[in-house]
Amino acid sequence: MEELTKQQEELINNLEVYAQLEVEKETKPLQDLIDLVNASVDIRLVNGSVVSDIRLGSFELEALAMRIPAECSRLQARLNQYNTKNLFRDMRLDAKVAVELSKLIGTKGAAEERKKKAEMSVLDERVQNAVNKLIIRGIQGCIDRADKVYEGVKKVMDFRSKEGFFDRKGGRP
Repeated sequence: MEELTKQQEELINNLEVYAQLEVEKETKPLQDLIDLVNASVDIRLVNGSVVSDIRLGSFELEALAMRIPAECSRLQARLNQYNTKNLFRDMRLDAKVAVELSKLIGTKGAAEERKKKAEMSVLDERVQNAVNKLIIRGIQGCIDRADKVYEGVKKVMDFRSKEGFFDRKGGRP
């Protein structure tokens, strides 16, 4: 096999769409929390001065401070599942390439050409493995962004607690 078949090209295109949808599906709850924080903060320039407005109360900030790390933990567990699956798939692929390569001993072509032929024999699986790695990177990127949002929420809570914004006498402000 020296070129991609139509089915392989179609598989690659379908897996690209699958990867995007999978990352969106897995990260949606966390992305919703990030979007909530983003939508609750306005920063604008008024007469040369920066004016900001935060529309999150103490209970909302506390809920975000609990929920964001919990959601990150859930996603990290999903990443562990993808990583475990990929580790064993990588080993299986390496073994299959070695078997295919051994079948090509004594055939025409340079060693590099035989290696490429052996790798092409497991292309579908390599593409699937690459897709899982893209999903892992996409989910990890969302976790990293959420961690920055979480740090911001904590800073606002710390500032408010120092300035007496939180009413700890009970009831909602």
